[in-house]
Amino acid sequence: MAKLDIIIPVYNEDENIVKLLKLLDSELICNFRVLICYDSESDKTLKYLKDLNIIKNEILLIKNPKQGPNSAIIEGIKSSKSKIILVYMADDFENIKLINRMVDLIEEGNDLVIPSRFIFGGKMLGAVKSKEIVTRVGSHLIYYLARIPVKDCTNAFKMFSEHVANEIKFDSTMGFTFALELVAKSYFLKLKIIEIPSTWIEDKNRKSNFKMLKWIPYYIYWLLYSMTKNYTLEIKKFFKWIQLKKK
Repeated sequence: MAKLDIIIPVYNEDENIVKLLKLLDSELICNFRVLICYDSESDKTLKYLKDLNIIKNEILLIKNPKQGPNSAIIEGIKSSKSKIILVYMADDFENIKLINRMVDLIEEGNDLVIPSRFIFGGKMLGAVKSKEIVTRVGSHLIYYLARIPVKDCTNAFKMFSEHVANEIKFDSTMGFTFALELVAKSYFLKLKIIEIPSTWIEDKNRKSNFKMLKWIPYYIYWLLYSMTKNYTLEIKKFFKWIQLKKK
């Protein structure tokens, strides 16, 4: 059985998907499978994957029963059978070299490894202003307002153990909000989370599928979820402290 399952949501990736698969095949040390998660049989990515032997590692095609990247990723997680799971974007050619280190960090006992654009050494380059604002503000609000000690909640690029996938029942539905849900629920389950710096570069020749106005309410939901849960825990701790003081 493969040690690592790499979940890649796709939408008309064309020949870029072959480039990515070959880079993964050449750079990764461990045995892995690639789960290509797609919405429709008409997706142009699929014509480049007619030969599933283009790399030595196994490629699986996973049909999304719904629509959109969030449900595609969750379907990929449900289909995973490996000890370690990675969600990776089809247009990210910069961070492949991080994956071997991330596998090591999981094997050292971490439950969730988060490549972060917003810690020292991390970068976010070339993003459309509206997208950058949403991702930065969303991550900062989760950190400072909801008080979850992770600097980059909104990045979909995340690696986690099989244990995390078994523990968390995903309820998110839109955009890439699974990423916020994954971090929040892992934190409240007291799982071991670690952030490492990463670089995220927007391809200016590629049309972004980030639907800001449509997805913002769903990001706000997970912010409020995190705030409510954390403040409720803090209030319970406070009253418990008061009771102990009275004794």
